[in-house]
Amino acid sequence: MGALFGLMAAMSISTTEFFCRRVANEVGPIVAASVTSLLAAVTALVIAVVTDGSAVTRDLLLGAASGLGFGVGMSTYLQGVRVSSSAVVGPTSAALTALIPFTYAAVAEEAPAALGYLGAGLAITGLMFVTIGGSAATNVTAGLPFGTMSGLGYGLGTLALIKVGDDSGSWPIVIQRITAFGAIATFALTRKRPILPPRQYAPAALGAGLFAGLSSVLGLIGLSANAAAASVTITLFPAGSVLIGRVLFRDAVTRAQVVGLAIVIAGTIAIVMS
Repeated sequence: MGALFGLMAAMSISTTEFFCRRVANEVGPIVAASVTSLLAAVTALVIAVVTDGSAVTRDLLLGAASGLGFGVGMSTYLQGVRVSSSAVVGPTSAALTALIPFTYAAVAEEAPAALGYLGAGLAITGLMFVTIGGSAATNVTAGLPFGTMSGLGYGLGTLALIKVGDDSGSWPIVIQRITAFGAIATFALTRKRPILPPRQYAPAALGAGLFAGLSSVLGLIGLSANAAAASVTITLFPAGSVLIGRVLFRDAVTRAQVVGLAIVIAGTIAIVMS
């Protein structure tokens, strides 16, 4: 079940990117990350209110720590795809996002079966293969630093969620997204930048916030069920991101990157079957 919910979270992340990039391309990645985090907090709040769960102080603090990582992860990701390509930044970010919590879960939590290790290895290798296969047109040199920072932020943010208890429901995600918004908004204000987009971008912002909040809730459920499996399947979002980037934003995609995505899918199947 952990792998399944992780996969659903990955699909939500890809959908979030579709809406988020429309805002980022017009008014900048900081504004896009800020408004997405704020509306994701609203989405998570609605889910928390209508589902079971109580505010446990320890879990809320873990949610806040996760929010700092997610704030860094989202901001640097959107900046990266703006100067480079989703085919470079997405897999780089995803590989680190998977590796950090998977390593912890495999060592400190229940160790996955051999097939799970194989699947994780394939998935991460495929993601890196996608990155290495990037053409000059995708500006790999500019994208890799942002992808690395994004992966560190998301990876550490995901790691914090592994220790969240089931009794808290979705409340840690509410705090996570509020903290992310606070961190991004503070950065924006110190640089005298806006934190909310013009009104005409409201539909795209609402879509981004809805699916961002949903992705975090689904990811938390997956991590609670099977942290090792979910930490890998959550990071399959580059498959959807590359497709969206190619079709809607004309990102450059090479044959080597397509092969890498196929390896990722094979690894995912192995994880789900383990």
